[in-house]
Amino acid sequence: MSDHLSHDKLFRALTIIDGGTEEVVDILELENFDLQAFAHQFDVPVESDPLMLDRYAVGPDDVQFLSKALGIDLPYDFSRFAYFIEALKR
Repeated sequence: MSDHLSHDKLFRALTIIDGGTEEVVDILELENFDLQAFAHQFDVPVESDPLMLDRYAVGPDDVQFLSKALGIDLPYDFSRFAYFIEALKR
């Protein structure tokens, strides 16, 4: 990882994107991000992405996991929106 990508400036988020316009609808910060749990849930290739810096698509099978991680139940609509777990810079 490069020095310019400092850990304290990165945060993990659930990004919600409108499927029609591809506009970002919302970004929900994952305050209690557990790297091991998320890496397992999203089948992260730890050899090539040990810090889970890439974007990972969220599917219906991930809803229960994310509800626990976020502490809230979101009204997921996979026919209208795309959902991703990603590392973002502040």
